[in-house]
Amino acid sequence: MEHAFLLYWRRENGDDGGTPVGLQDLDPVLRPRVLDLADEIAQDESGGGHRPIEIHLPFLDQRAWRRRSETLRGVVLERSGRVIRPVHASFTGALRDLAAEAVAGHPAWIAAPVGTERGSFPAWRSVSVAVQEFLHRSAPAIYFRDPAAYEDRPAAWPLLVYQALRPCHGVPETEFTYDIGEPGVLEEALQYVRRPLRDILAAVQIRLVESGRPELSRRYAPLWHEDILRAVQKKPRRLLGLLGDEAMLVDAVIGLGMSRSTAMVKAFTGRVLTTLRSFYDRDMRELAAPMLAEATRALEIAKEAAPPCQQRASAPRKRARRTTSSLPREASDPWFGEADTSGRYMPESAVFL
Repeated sequence: MEHAFLLYWRRENGDDGGTPVGLQDLDPVLRPRVLDLADEIAQDESGGGHRPIEIHLPFLDQRAWRRRSETLRGVVLERSGRVIRPVHASFTGALRDLAAEAVAGHPAWIAAPVGTERGSFPAWRSVSVAVQEFLHRSAPAIYFRDPAAYEDRPAAWPLLVYQALRPCHGVPETEFTYDIGEPGVLEEALQYVRRPLRDILAAVQIRLVESGRPELSRRYAPLWHEDILRAVQKKPRRLLGLLGDEAMLVDAVIGLGMSRSTAMVKAFTGRVLTTLRSFYDRDMRELAAPMLAEATRALEIAKEAAPPCQQRASAPRKRARRTTSSLPREASDPWFGEADTSGRYMPESAVFL
């Protein structure tokens, strides 16, 4: 039986976003498996028409493309309805495919303004805020899956404070996250943390009581929130490490979007998974794909809110004191240690007016 296929294959050196192909157009190592799955689909839908079958193949960078037959030989395919897609055995393959599909095929990513285009900073600021909020709620959820993690209070407290932090709304044209190299940034970040921290501690206390740890639950009573906050401020290394890793992830997502190129997919994947592999001493690579989905959702909302005529309009180029990187600046920077960050990272700051 002759089958018609639509090929979806994002690659660094090419792009198939629904290209009509025949079985003979596929790599020889794929043909037997694709044919078997296509015959199964035809049998299940006998008399149901001859619509093309979608084939989705994994993203390949230029290096993998040179040995594509070897790479494709290890790909496991499965069918879902009339769609044949790869089964990802690792976080790397799954994230690469999602990232390649985002920059090459998703309308919100393709239409997102970059550089000096009008609306660029607001659009990517919304992405930064969405990623920060996602990490603030998801990282503690993974770390505290086992209530026994609360036993180590010096390790638990910085993460609870991190969970209570407001997301950074950045500084236009320069920063998207808290810059841990700025003097006073920790005090700025902790300015509005007390009330959410009390609410978080109340929920932790209930959970510890329910898990049979009444004695430990008293250590997390909301009335101790000031003591917990002072302890974290006295030894801020762990909290600053969280903010630094958060900045790395936000910069990776924004860098991918700003590039508008699948050539950045491999570097993006490596950077994100390396950071999440030891995020607060836990393997949190399972957050990579949901984090990218949050970024996509934020771009979709920003795209709907922005007038279409402004999405590609150019804005006058201005001299920026900083690049879009939110990581600690080099000591050679003439402004290092001199900036006053008071009020800069909050959405109600005058810098946004």
